[in-house]
Amino acid sequence: MAKKNNLIKLGDAISQLFKQENLDVKISQFSVKNNWKDIAGEPIAVNTTDIFFNKKVIFVTLKSAALKHEVSFRKEELLANINKFCGYKLVEQIVIR
Repeated sequence: MAKKNNLIKLGDAISQLFKQENLDVKISQFSVKNNWKDIAGEPIAVNTTDIFFNKKVIFVTLKSAALKHEVSFRKEELLANINKFCGYKLVEQIVIR
């Protein structure tokens, strides 16, 4: 009787685990936080005090009222930069605080 081969590639197993445990999203969120300067630009990054995610929404806390106003006009551009950086649609909305 022939044995069935239940072996899978290590890379496939890791990818499957990431998707199953939603780790791919968490790693992307972590990467966005760590690369915020490259994604948003230095003026925004320097004035950012906090970034956190809730599902497909990113919350960005800025310390400058003038910059909050400017960023509110550039939300679509920031969304595009974040999703382009990740290679998929990680966020659908930005909330500026």
